Amino acid sequence: MTAPLSTDEATALLTSILMDPQWSVDSIADLPKDDPFGKLCYDLAEIRAHVQALSKGDLSRGSKARGFVAGSLKATEANLRHLTWQMERVAQGDYSQSVSFMGDFSKAFNKMSREMHSKAEELSRLLERYRMSTDEDILTGLLNRRTFFKLAMSELRRAKESYQDSHSALCLALADLDNFKNVNDHFGHANGDRVLQLFACRLREACRADDLCCRFGGDEFIILIPRMTKDESVEHVNRLREACSLAPISGPAAELNITASFGLSFIGESELLNTFNSVEILEHAIQIADHRLSRAKQEGRNRVCSAG
Repeated sequence: MTAPLSTDEATALLTSILMDPQWSVDSIADLPKDDPFGKLCYDLAEIRAHVQALSKGDLSRGSKARGFVAGSLKATEANLRHLTWQMERVAQGDYSQSVSFMGDFSKAFNKMSREMHSKAEELSRLLERYRMSTDEDILTGLLNRRTFFKLAMSELRRAKESYQDSHSALCLALADLDNFKNVNDHFGHANGDRVLQLFACRLREACRADDLCCRFGGDEFIILIPRMTKDESVEHVNRLREACSLAPISGPAAELNITASFGLSFIGESELLNTFNSVEILEHAIQIADHRLSRAKQEGRNRVCSAG
């Protein structure tokens, strides 16, 4: 049986447990755990180990000790675990996380979360602007040529894969505003731009969700119409033509009656099932549509030409 410690020895032992960085739990191995002083030493050793684990970022150790100090450490450990989870949520984009149980740290965390949310929204806006600048025509908001060609070639590949089942052709429509040069000459390019914007808006509203609508350049527009027969495509483009000229466009001095002419070409079995080259198919379809657009102009404008 171990002899009782003197007051000085007990004080030195307690001080060593609390203060000595080199202290080892082996130094109390001989103390009886059922003795009040021994129990105090073992509890302090457990609390010391818990504090050391927390200081190293170990939030899973826990503690067998009880009482106010041990309980406060356990609460801190639980709070830090929850905070770690919240930080992981923030890292995943959940900026709604906030802390209300850790005083000044809560304020810093909540400020960080708000600022990250603000920066993420700003980055999202910048990315959207970049996407729009690379995918859309700046003036009209329609697809630009680069994006149109990329999407159109993908649509051609899908049409080739599904043609045996659907037997539906694709239609390519090339549109050009009638007498648009007169608008620029008489009312200026700023008003010409406004006419293009309003025309593009009407065209977009009249197109189906599946249609690819693009400002091809100047006052020329191109639409790829998938999953329609030839007759259906002609009817559809005539509806587009009528919708785009349905109401006058207000100009600076008078209302401008803006119309457009359309030339169509069709991409069907011979193009999709023979030697397949999406770039050549698309370029050839544009050439045919452009030729028919010229015929529509020659025949009086404000019409759809699908043959010849």
